[in-house]
Amino acid sequence: MSTPKPDQPIASTTALAQHLGLSRWTISRVLNGHPEVKAETVLRVRDAMKKLGFVPNPMARGLRGAPTGMIGVCFQGFDIPIFVQKIAVLQGALRAAGYRALIELTHRDPDLEREVVRHFSAVKVEGVVLVGGPTPGDPAGVIRFLQDRKIPTVIIDPGFPASLPVVEVDRRAGMKSVLIHLLGLGHERFALFGVDRTMVYGASRWSGIESIIEERGLSMDEQFIVLTEPGGDGMDYDYGRRLADRFLDMGDRPTAVIALNDQVAIGAMARFGESALTVPRDISVVGFDNLEVSAHVSPGLTTVDQGVVNLMETAVEVLKGQLEGPGNSGKPPVFIRPNLVIRKSTGPRTG
Repeated sequence: MSTPKPDQPIASTTALAQHLGLSRWTISRVLNGHPEVKAETVLRVRDAMKKLGFVPNPMARGLRGAPTGMIGVCFQGFDIPIFVQKIAVLQGALRAAGYRALIELTHRDPDLEREVVRHFSAVKVEGVVLVGGPTPGDPAGVIRFLQDRKIPTVIIDPGFPASLPVVEVDRRAGMKSVLIHLLGLGHERFALFGVDRTMVYGASRWSGIESIIEERGLSMDEQFIVLTEPGGDGMDYDYGRRLADRFLDMGDRPTAVIALNDQVAIGAMARFGESALTVPRDISVVGFDNLEVSAHVSPGLTTVDQGVVNLMETAVEVLKGQLEGPGNSGKPPVFIRPNLVIRKSTGPRTG
């Protein structure tokens, strides 16, 4: 067999080894990141791979029992902006750790969740990241499937107790920081837009509310009003506008709104701007997520930053711990403390 010319694509590790005059074993050790390969050999192989357009086939490596370098990433969809940001950061964190992300969307469909994790297992991913967790209650048995096959897994923000390693935003602390901020501005009554105790992530936020009620001697019945839509999954701008309409119809209104997320908060602010209310003179508004748009609306939205970079990098570290040692899968949840970003949508209570 003739040695491929440098300007011809390389289709196999055997051909790459022949071109470089190295053994196939040496090429395999370079691809698998073996620490005993000389640095100059690694640089030579990597440079040739780039010039010759060679991309190793991870699935073929998996079938041979070699590490594939792939991490299966399962998330719910693109309809929630913060999820898009999380996936982008996670992909970068995995790449920095030497892995490639195999990303699948499940659209909150348990049947699709089951199909996706089975596919991950079939292509021999080295680990799995569930962003947002499986559907609450895990009707598809995703967690049991991954446990039975001993696939290293981390769940990011499941919103419910899970028996696999979890990395989660501390929404309890986030809600407490919001209330402390608003109380410091003199606000005494609060409207919760879409913050339903029964929703995913609702219990942790309510835990923060109840903690402040106890610490400050507040009254739930007299100082908090909850506005939601029965059975609605609306988390968007229109949802915020609809809740704002109901708020505007109230007689004795609270002076501060705490919204489920930035989209709901911005939708509410838009509706308030069409009415006689001015933000923050007449009503203070707080969101959650710190989406990029929150800094560019007028007034800028006070919000809670989830710490997405810290969240995702921590999740990758937790996953790496399992990959490096099988005894690292039974650790307690890791909570990432969010930060309150104060902008112009909150101000002192007037009247």
